[in-house]
Amino acid sequence: MPAGTTSRPRAPLSHRAGLARGWWSTPKRRRLLFGTGGLVLGGGAASALWLNQATSASADPEPDAPSEGIEPAVAAAAVAEIKQVKARYFRAVDTKDWELLEAQLTDDVVVDTTGSGGPVFVGSEAFIAFLQLTLSPAVTVHHGHSPEIEVTSPTTATGVWAMQDLLIYPGDPRVLGFGHYHETYESEDGRWRIADLKLTRVHMDPLTQRQTFGM
Repeated sequence: MPAGTTSRPRAPLSHRAGLARGWWSTPKRRRLLFGTGGLVLGGGAASALWLNQATSASADPEPDAPSEGIEPAVAAAAVAEIKQVKARYFRAVDTKDWELLEAQLTDDVVVDTTGSGGPVFVGSEAFIAFLQLTLSPAVTVHHGHSPEIEVTSPTTATGVWAMQDLLIYPGDPRVLGFGHYHETYESEDGRWRIADLKLTRVHMDPLTQRQTFGM
């Protein structure tokens, strides 16, 4: 420092740090610059804007959203029951409980297995007879995932389920498959049931040449 000059006393380092923190926490200085338009917002508002934009950009569409005019509580109850119906469907097929399976289907259910190499069935009786013939000798394991259910009215709904199935026949020939169930549901007398079912496949891995449709 040049001779003859005097310096202004400086606050201790710890005090200066406190001043810095105080400067940042001062409401009128707590500002962030957002966007190319030069919008300046206070810290609280800026955080809220950022969180809102991030949430809007990353949020997936609501998978179980009801159609307009349906009470949310009614739609939620319908979705929950439909999921139970499908869970019982899987369990009935794998345990060969045909009466339980019949209770999950409408009498005039339409089942389309052409996407898996099979026919189209009209009526629960015809479909269950087919399963009895093709699946009774086999050990089967069915898993359903990621249901997308839309309640379209108080008594109707649609759904898509990702699925995986494993079929093991006597002598160990087996098939491993992946695909989707595309379904419609109807509620009658307060009970939801499957009214239409279409199976599509994205992959099948037959470990033998045995033809099997798999459901």
